[in-house]
Amino acid sequence: MNNYDLLTKKYEKEALETLKQFVAINSVYDETTADENNPFGVGVTKALEFITNLAKKDGYQVTNYKNMIVEILFGEGDKDITIMAHADVVPAGSGWKQNPFEVVEKDGVLYGRGVADDKGPLLACYYGLKALKENNLLGNYKIRFLVGGNEESGSLGMKYYFETLKKPQPTLGFSPDSDYPLIFAEKAIMGFEVKNNWEIKGVKSIHGGAAHNAVIEKCDVELFDAKDFLNYLKDKEVKYEINGNVVSFLGKAAHGALPELGINAGMIAIKHLGQFLNDENLLLLAERYSDLQGKGIHADGYSQEMGHNSLNVGIINYENNQFSMIVNFRYVETCKEEELVKNIKKYSAPFNVIIGDSYPVLYYPKDSVLVSTLLRVYQEEYQDYVSQPLAIGGGTYAKEADNTVAFGMQLPDWDAKMHSPGEQLRKVDFIKGMAVYAHAIIELGKKL
Repeated sequence: MNNYDLLTKKYEKEALETLKQFVAINSVYDETTADENNPFGVGVTKALEFITNLAKKDGYQVTNYKNMIVEILFGEGDKDITIMAHADVVPAGSGWKQNPFEVVEKDGVLYGRGVADDKGPLLACYYGLKALKENNLLGNYKIRFLVGGNEESGSLGMKYYFETLKKPQPTLGFSPDSDYPLIFAEKAIMGFEVKNNWEIKGVKSIHGGAAHNAVIEKCDVELFDAKDFLNYLKDKEVKYEINGNVVSFLGKAAHGALPELGINAGMIAIKHLGQFLNDENLLLLAERYSDLQGKGIHADGYSQEMGHNSLNVGIINYENNQFSMIVNFRYVETCKEEELVKNIKKYSAPFNVIIGDSYPVLYYPKDSVLVSTLLRVYQEEYQDYVSQPLAIGGGTYAKEADNTVAFGMQLPDWDAKMHSPGEQLRKVDFIKGMAVYAHAIIELGKKL
């Protein structure tokens, strides 16, 4: 047990109790309750208010900006360490063995939506900072802890903070989100909608997916009469459930950055409906959008450091002859966005493609001060001198600010099941995270 473990040990019980209360708040983006006072829905507002009250109680200077983002400040100085975390979570989905909005501990593992992404890392970092503050160990610089409410569906809170409010960029910073040792590069991200209007004969509606950045776990197809379609499916190797004329295709959820780890129920539904009905539009979609690297729409790409492009169809809807498909696409630094957009539109025809938000590639050299410092902290805390900084397809808050990378808490030997049922975090990793983040703040402070 090192000095930082000893420093944070007294906060273990409080941190675990706070995590239970935090996870109990369903902070999924909810457009049905979104309004001027609750821009991301009532649940996200409650989560941001929870953090606001926690930080005020602990003696920080706190500002909640329109229930979009909470700013927690401590210390003075022109230079700062900025920490960026998020209070929102992806929808729970199905397949849980428990209430997803309740922390359940079993055999030393904490289960619940948000324990790993990002409520657990957020609080581990918060209590690491609290330990430093209460023991007067922080230097002559400012600490800025930002908690956003919209990371999983657009990062609008962070955009509001830096672009609308024009707050200064970090001197140095990190986001306690994603993997250890740390993330030195993130693929660019582009969202787009594929849509068209036509009648899918015999089909009343199709609904699949809850978030653009998660693999569709379940897709409901409602037919006017499902008998013939069910006969067609009998000899097919697909999983499905039947409820009257609703055929629910079953897949496997996964993070949209790693679609190969999941099974997309929506694309299975599109494929088999297309074959059964001989519907040329559905057959085209199955042909063009089933390849997870984007080859079907000539949008594949590769780089040695970042790997392949990835494509995830996250939401499918059809009703009243109107079809829509939301795609989460991630690409490497060797690709040019203009060429990708050109190909996506060309090879999606006759479907219309509407390009949405896009985020550029993030890249920091491995020998940069930020990367080398955080890597050394990880190595000293875990005595792991083998694991190397990672390039990922996931997008974090590090994309929203300068001089910032994602730093933990998923360890190389652990699958946190982020964005999937059964999201999990080892209790020892949560406790250790407090020491790691306290250490990181101190070491970055020496570089200011």
